[in-house]
Amino acid sequence: VIIVLKVYIKNKGEMKMAPSAIYNNNFLNSLFTTKEFDFLNHMDSDSQKIDSMIKKEENNRDLIVTFINNLHDAVSTHPESEQSISVSKLLSDVQNIFELVNENIENLQKNKETTLAINQAMVDLLIRIESEKDPHEEKFENEILDLKDKITDFSTVLEKSKSTIILNDIKIDNFLQQSIVKKYLSAFSMEIEPVKISQTSFKKASDSNSTILNIPADIEENNSTLLVSETKKKVYLPYSKNEVLEYLEQYPNQYRSFEDVVKQEFIYPIDFYLKHPVIARFRETYALIRDRESKSVIEAFKYAMDMMFHYDLNPTIIAACKTQDQLENYLSCLERKKLDEFTDFEIKFEINPF
Repeated sequence: VIIVLKVYIKNKGEMKMAPSAIYNNNFLNSLFTTKEFDFLNHMDSDSQKIDSMIKKEENNRDLIVTFINNLHDAVSTHPESEQSISVSKLLSDVQNIFELVNENIENLQKNKETTLAINQAMVDLLIRIESEKDPHEEKFENEILDLKDKITDFSTVLEKSKSTIILNDIKIDNFLQQSIVKKYLSAFSMEIEPVKISQTSFKKASDSNSTILNIPADIEENNSTLLVSETKKKVYLPYSKNEVLEYLEQYPNQYRSFEDVVKQEFIYPIDFYLKHPVIARFRETYALIRDRESKSVIEAFKYAMDMMFHYDLNPTIIAACKTQDQLENYLSCLERKKLDEFTDFEIKFEINPF
């Protein structure tokens, strides 16, 4: 027991080898090559390097998501940029780069998991060998051969993985260093905080505060209609009283009244959706999946890419949907040309006369 305590350290619930542990075991010295020992001895430091690399790739992913989310504002602010670049080409490029980032993260995570598994297998083996008064090679032969094979196989996989990651990183860095990408990231970068609606009681949301609940006559308490008005140049999104009250409860310093929430969160200029509909479809789909559905960045990105070139889908419809199921229900009705069967909310268009 004393030997084991000296040789092994506890780390986050797992047993890990001290760096020189396996070199101090004469029995193992006769069974593993120097190269295999070096591999095992550097696994801890390699694991730390992998963590650092994963963090770098996650930062790249955050940059790309920010770039996509802010592209609409960039094009809106500088409409002449549409003449110098193809938005659809740029978004196609960024999708490829996003997939490379995710490939790197996946490879790194697999490498780390394998590293930890081999480390743990070695720890288990060493504990049992140390507990034997007179260990013999025959007793542990199968386990040792299996561990040696794993080390050899993983060494090969690791080298290939490193080459793939390096090549992907070159492409990722080249994309992020493009002047047009750097311009959009630096000039239009902003913090995007998802609005998460919790399922809490609204009794606290001030029935006691008469100012907050003093709803003007022209503001509906509940609105179940999406109105796209060319005449008013505005889009009115559907909402419920509970949604508005929750905004007031969660962000008391940002909104002064019921009316204030409605005007800030559920009424938008029509150009916000229809001036650049491709980008608007991406933005609204990403927000729906990432913020309202609380799904992963990858899921949100892929679903948004699927929707952005869905030219018969008005982006205001996506903005009006509260759930992914609502959007897919609408798409089903649209595909079957049965929009009258869509009943999640009413849709109205006010069109200017010719």
